[in-house]
Amino acid sequence: MPDAVKELIRVGSANVSDALRALGKHFQAMDGGIRPVASSMAVAGPAFTVRCYPGATFALEKALELAKPGEVLVVDGGGYPDVILMGGLMSTRCKQRGIAGAVLDAAVRDIDDIIALKFPVFSRYICPRAGTFAEIGECQTTICCGRIPVTPGDWILADISGIVVIPANMLDATLEKATAIHHREAAIARHLRDGKTLSESAAAANSGQS
Repeated sequence: MPDAVKELIRVGSANVSDALRALGKHFQAMDGGIRPVASSMAVAGPAFTVRCYPGATFALEKALELAKPGEVLVVDGGGYPDVILMGGLMSTRCKQRGIAGAVLDAAVRDIDDIIALKFPVFSRYICPRAGTFAEIGECQTTICCGRIPVTPGDWILADISGIVVIPANMLDATLEKATAIHHREAAIARHLRDGKTLSESAAAANSGQS
């Protein structure tokens, strides 16, 4: 769904979070500790979920071959700061296979390589220490990432402002609501630049003034 991907990235995670709240889903944003390794990175797509034993890359290496092009790897690595789950080589394989990006509640390394690849990676920590290949972990099950449950097929939007999880059955409604919020906030910003107060700008936008 390339149109949905483009529209989600255009409206941004803050507006999508507000849209989900308006639709009754108040707790869909991951905590602020998971950040992009470069501020320009953004990604959207359906989640391919992975649960890893801390530092054990086995399940994630399987996911590199199982995930479909356009999917986002969402990894529950236990939030450990001192062992990595992804680096430059795994990111290279992801990019070659058409995987859209990765969100890890874990540590990553080889940041210069990842940035050079322009492969969107969001992680809680950065650490140079290697992981292990202990055969522990699982794919495509409900996980917890950034203190938010993520089910395979949920949609992920990640950008510099944060990471939002959109239930798969709410994608269309969320997009519609987020687009409306995006347009309203753009109108408010225009009125603010014209010298109106915040309350005046909001009233003008609500009344449909351009």
